[in-house]
Amino acid sequence: MNKELVAELGRRLWRAGYGAAAVDSAAVDSAAVDSAAVDSAVADRLDGLEMAYAVQGATHDLAIAAGERAIGYKVGLTAQPARETFGADEPAAGYLLASRLLEDGEPLATAGLFAPLAEVEVAFTLSEALPGPRVTARDVRDATAAVAPAFEIVDSRWRGGARTLPMLVADNTNAARAMVGPSVAPACVDLSKIAATLTIGSRTVPGSAAAVMGDPAEAVAWLARHLLRGGRRLEAGDIVLSGTLCAPTAISGGDHLVADLGGLGRIALDVN
Repeated sequence: MNKELVAELGRRLWRAGYGAAAVDSAAVDSAAVDSAAVDSAVADRLDGLEMAYAVQGATHDLAIAAGERAIGYKVGLTAQPARETFGADEPAAGYLLASRLLEDGEPLATAGLFAPLAEVEVAFTLSEALPGPRVTARDVRDATAAVAPAFEIVDSRWRGGARTLPMLVADNTNAARAMVGPSVAPACVDLSKIAATLTIGSRTVPGSAAAVMGDPAEAVAWLARHLLRGGRRLEAGDIVLSGTLCAPTAISGGDHLVADLGGLGRIALDVN
């Protein structure tokens, strides 16, 4: 693995998404990682998931060195059509930072974002670690303190978006912002049967837990097994966004988002 390439891409992605304090569209555009401008021979070398996760790890380490705090993980590509788009055999994982988690009711500032999309998710807060190599959805439910409706705002630091699976993974699987709503005990709702509706003005986007590997707890179980392959594990207190129930939907300033997840509750977000 080319460690210099890993470090360089990590620095550029970090600066584009986190290190640069962009306040207008021109600044954002200049900060973006332009994949077309990267030497094709270098870009072609980012062709494997091992290197992609190494680049993601480099951005994580830069975040921690800058005083950030990791609070959990996100799971992406939990729907089969999304995996087919990227030629993926399994979902993809990213990390969550405390500074990117909005308080319930806090507006989303679009400054510093490129082309944000809203996703409707189920957030898990764990009460126990999940260290085993054969973690199941039942294990996840048993180890979960609370579940809640959530928004994830995804955004690519590659200009024009990720074209390949390694580009997506290297860019922290498009993690940008998140908001977690009021929580309930996991026993209070059958997560596998949740139907969701995302409303943005006059737009309505339907969704279902069936899009999240059939059951959001299955996505968290996959994450636990995935992390173990890299020598990590889900810990007590971790927050996990398990994958979107609704199709990722473009948002812009002035939008008011409402996600209704039935028995799991509702969550609202204003976009500035």
